Formats: sequence, structure tokens, C-alpha cells
Amino acid sequence: MFSADDFHPLPLPRPDERTAAVRAETEADTLLAAAKAEAKKIRETAALEAQGLLTRALASANGEADQIREAARAETAKRQKRDDLDTWSARAVIAGAVGLTASGEFELAKMVGFDGGVAWLLPLVIDVYVIQAFRRHRDVMQAIGLTIAANVIYHLADAGLFGVNPGDGGKADPKWWLIAIVASVASLILWRMHTITAPAKTKREPRQPRRDRQQATTPAPVLAPAPRQEAPANSILSAPPIGDSGTARSDRQNDTSVAVKKATETPAKKTAPVAKKVAAKSRQKPAVEKTPRRSMAEWVTLAEPIFHTEFRRLKRNPTAAEFADAISKAGHGRPSDSTAKNIRTEILDRAELPALKD
Repeated sequence: MFSADDFHPLPLPRPDERTAAVRAETEADTLLAAAKAEAKKIRETAALEAQGLLTRALASANGEADQIREAARAETAKRQKRDDLDTWSARAVIAGAVGLTASGEFELAKMVGFDGGVAWLLPLVIDVYVIQAFRRHRDVMQAIGLTIAANVIYHLADAGLFGVNPGDGGKADPKWWLIAIVASVASLILWRMHTITAPAKTKREPRQPRRDRQQATTPAPVLAPAPRQEAPANSILSAPPIGDSGTARSDRQNDTSVAVKKATETPAKKTAPVAKKVAAKSRQKPAVEKTPRRSMAEWVTLAEPIFHTEFRRLKRNPTAAEFADAISKAGHGRPSDSTAKNIRTEILDRAELPALKD
């Protein structure tokens, strides 16, 4: 099958090609090692630079934060100093004003007859009222006006220009009305202090009348409607009794048939005019609702819840006509206006008006 000529040996590489391959592999390894070293160096440099940037950013942020804190502390100290100055200046003004007004109020109390041992209570009461008015932001103008009036009255009275009569030895005597005004100041301040210091009152709910509470739990009685009256049916004439005689019997039968015929024909002829008259009357005057007759006690029992409902709906006392219409709508028949007025009077006499809600 195969001969020796069919097999040929593979060519062996030449020495120069083997050397070139080894040299290329060595160069590749050298380049790879150099690249790895360069990459490591770059990573280390980048990490050092990042660390340096982070350190510098943190240092800068800390420095700015310190500056902000210092500025805030300086502003807080400056504001505190200004607030302290405002507070102490306000206190100084209040103390000076209280001292000046208190002296006039003290002298005014002595002028109208208070003893020196208790005259100082008048400026105390007035000044405490003023301070409470400032703290609660109520009666501020009234309190300041009271101090102004007290001092103005005293200085005018001390100069003999207002509220005094010239007395002996150059001493002025206060008039009776000035004494009355100064003596009532303490009581007036007591009332105002009670008003501005009292706690806010809670709004009380309106009290429900006892009759309304009973009606809320007990249902109103329902009366049966009055039976309707129907028109009586047409009567039929009865035949007379039959006698013994045949002739009389036939005559009576003939008379009976004639009478029945006339009775049945006559209404038929008059039906149309009667219908016309009824239609004309219905056009002229509307039919009046027939109201069952009841006692006043029954009317009050039926109409009391209707009255309270109408009162809440209208937010006022319903008129007699409105009340009568409401009773009619409830299905109890429409009473006259005078009857509705009497029912309303009885209801108002028995119970209080219900409380209105907005």
C-alpha cells in the first residue's frame, strides 16, 4: 500500500530562528516586567497625591470651620452684649419711670387724705398693674393712661389749678369728687388685674331642655288617619208586594217597571249638567283639606316636635301660617292659622326654645 517514498521527514528549525525566538520571548518578559513596575509606580504616586489632596482638603475645611465658629462666637457675644444692654436699659427706663410716677402718686394719695403709712400702697398698686399689663400685653394703654392721669392731676392740684379749693395758710383742700376718684383707683385696678390674669373660660355647650331629651328618646304617637267618606250607592227601587189578583199583579208590575225605567233614565239625563257644575266649582275654589277634630292637648302632642324642627330650620319662631303648613306636610291635617297660633303658644308655655347652632 505505502512505499518508502511516501514518507518524508519534517524540516528541523534552523539555529538562527531558534535564537530569535528565545530573544523575542526574553524581550517580552522584560517589557512585561517593566510595564508592571511602571504601573505600580503610577499607582503609588496616585495614592500619595490623593492622600495629599485629602489632607489638604481636610485641613482647609477645618480651618474654614474654625473661622466660622470664631465668627459665630463673636456674633453671639456681640448680640448678647446688645441684648444685655437693651435689657438693662429697658429696666433702667422702667425703674426711672416707676420712681417718678410713684412719687406723684404717693403725694396724690396724701393730698386726698391717706395717711403716710398707707399712701405708698397707691403707687405700688398702680405700678404692679402697669408691669402686669406689659407682661401680658393687655390693658397697656389703660395702665399708662392711669399713671399719666394720676401725676397730671397731682401736679395741677398742687399748683392750685385743678380739683382743689384754696385753704388756710396756702394749703389747698381737695374737692369731694377728686377724693372719690383717687379712693376708687385701687378697687378699679383690682378688677382689671382679675380680668387680665384670669384663665380663659371654656365655652359651655347649650343645655338641652328636658322636654327635648324626652322627645329624643320617646317617639311621637302616630294617629290613624280618618276614614274617608264615600258617596252612597244609587238606590234601586224595590218592587211592591204581589197581590192575589192577576190583573192587579200585572198593573203593579207595569207600574214598577215604568218607575224603575224613569228612575234610571232621569239621572242619566242630568249627569252632564251636574258634572259641568262640579267642574266649574272646582275651577272657582280649590278643595279644602278636611282636618280631623282634635283637642288642644292632642294638637300639642302632635305638633311639638314639628315646631322644634321648624324653629331649628328657620332659626326663628315660625309664623302661624308656616306652622300650620308644616303640620299639614307632616300628615296631620292643616289647622287654621288661629289654631296653629294657639298650639304654638301652648308649646312655648310648656318648654324652652331649642338652642340654635350655627
